Amino acid sequence: MTKYSSELKIQVASDYLNGRGSYNGLSKKYNITPSIIRTWVNTAELNGLESLKVKLTKREYSVDFKLDVVSYYLKSDEGRNLVAAKFNISPSQV
Repeated sequence: MTKYSSELKIQVASDYLNGRGSYNGLSKKYNITPSIIRTWVNTAELNGLESLKVKLTKREYSVDFKLDVVSYYLKSDEGRNLVAAKFNISPSQV
């Protein structure tokens, strides 16, 4: 079970993307840390709001996919959160 529902993630990201609040304002409104909101927004911007839906099945990643993620992370100046959003994975998986 996940801590935040798909609906909440989509609502918060939509609010930010539609100019209905800042990271700090939405953080206070929904009682969620700004860094989590930033991660959701980055993911939505790169992959669409549908990508915020909670996955109900465990995904297995190929060795090539894993190498692509690591290679991109090492070559780019982007942090874990942005790399995770780009590949639609959790920052802890980077």
